[in-house]
Amino acid sequence: MNVSTPKPRIAIVGLGLVGSSLGLALRQAEVTSAVVGHDRDRKLSVEAKDRGAVDRTEWNLISAVEKSDIVILSEPTDALPSTMQAIGPYLRPGCVVMDTAPLKGPVLAWAAEFLPEQVHFVGANPILPSAAGSQPARADLFQRSLFCIVPSNTADEASVKLISDLVGILGAQPLFLDAAEHDGLLGGVEHLPRLLALALMELAVQQPSWRELRRVAGPAFESGTRLVEEDAASLSLLAISNRENLLRWLDSYSAVLISLRQALAEGEAQTEALTGRFRKAGEERRKWVADQAAGRWQEGPASE
Repeated sequence: MNVSTPKPRIAIVGLGLVGSSLGLALRQAEVTSAVVGHDRDRKLSVEAKDRGAVDRTEWNLISAVEKSDIVILSEPTDALPSTMQAIGPYLRPGCVVMDTAPLKGPVLAWAAEFLPEQVHFVGANPILPSAAGSQPARADLFQRSLFCIVPSNTADEASVKLISDLVGILGAQPLFLDAAEHDGLLGGVEHLPRLLALALMELAVQQPSWRELRRVAGPAFESGTRLVEEDAASLSLLAISNRENLLRWLDSYSAVLISLRQALAEGEAQTEALTGRFRKAGEERRKWVADQAAGRWQEGPASE
């Protein structure tokens, strides 16, 4: 973001963890003339103002965005179509709109349908640290993280650079992707785990022994099913909208389950092989966690 030009006014719609953390980081960097916040939940608006994430809040959505140079949509995915439709006629010509949703194909289509041609839409998706969901908003939330950037066809070079500079101010690393690539990758590591959590929870609850199972279920079951507590409408929309990618991921996952079942069926003869699989998986996970914490991403083998 070029600080030699007039500082932009930024509106943040959605003041949860991501929206409030964005506000805190941008205000701390002193690169805006004002950060104006809006959330449908008045409690979140009050908390964001008290925390210093925004200069002020507006209860009226249009009042929050109509004079802004940059509008950041940080709402649940299923809320984005109605929000875009509502704000579209009131956005300033040349305004840059960015979202933070974990799905990009449908979001870019909504932007094309509801936002005027003179508005530049740049999709974005912050890849948060693993423990971020259990923590309060903070200015350094995005430090050393990846921040996916998925420009729309209407976004000009200047608007893409603006969002890339903003990502740099947050301390994150921009990762440029197209929508299909983004949704294919995120399908495997964000959307698929939510379907697996649903499957595990349904499997357990449907057992005749659920009354006993729930008494002995501990950390393993809790961590494996936690994701089903997220907003149900958004989870369903993510799954259906990204179904082509998820069907491929589910087929691949099913093949791994079959191989594990075969190993178990063969019994003790597979002990050494199964131990090796656990050991290798553990090593890969520890490396991934360390790399994520350090923001240490090196180019791996090219995906097919």
